Amino acid sequence: MGKVPVPDNAREQALARMMQLYSGLLVKLCSALLKDAHQAQDIVQETFVKAWQKMDDLRGGEKSEKAWLCRIAVNLCRDYQRTRWMRLVHPTAEPDQPPLWYVPRDEAAADVMEALGQLKPRYREALMLHYLENLPAEEMGQILGLSASAVYRRLNKARTQLRQLLKGEENDG
Repeated sequence: MGKVPVPDNAREQALARMMQLYSGLLVKLCSALLKDAHQAQDIVQETFVKAWQKMDDLRGGEKSEKAWLCRIAVNLCRDYQRTRWMRLVHPTAEPDQPPLWYVPRDEAAADVMEALGQLKPRYREALMLHYLENLPAEEMGQILGLSASAVYRRLNKARTQLRQLLKGEENDG
């Protein structure tokens, strides 16, 4: 049985509602992943374009629209980071710089964000989705394309690496 297309007026209403509900979340997520607020805005716009194009996929599935949109955004961020353009535009980008939207409360928070920036993107994504967005493992799994048990393993590894980075910074300082 084929997908039933969503009528354009219902599609527009659904997209407008999703944009209102999730734009802030997606900008924050993309800014943290890309460390570039302007590029994050572009990725969020592209996320909603893809959502518009693939609206029928959401309707037919049991996916949470929040997880669905986050997954689109994370994948677009990954694609952007892999592009040659990213390496040409940001050849001296420091991986340990905090995202532009982040203002640390104190030195300890700044140290955590700096260490977070040193993690591989897959670990940074997992920690951010869990701690900053308070998402459950099942929803994180939908976003990251992992099972819940794989999410827990990734979180454990990310926490271990973050702890090691923070201990290393404390020992140096």
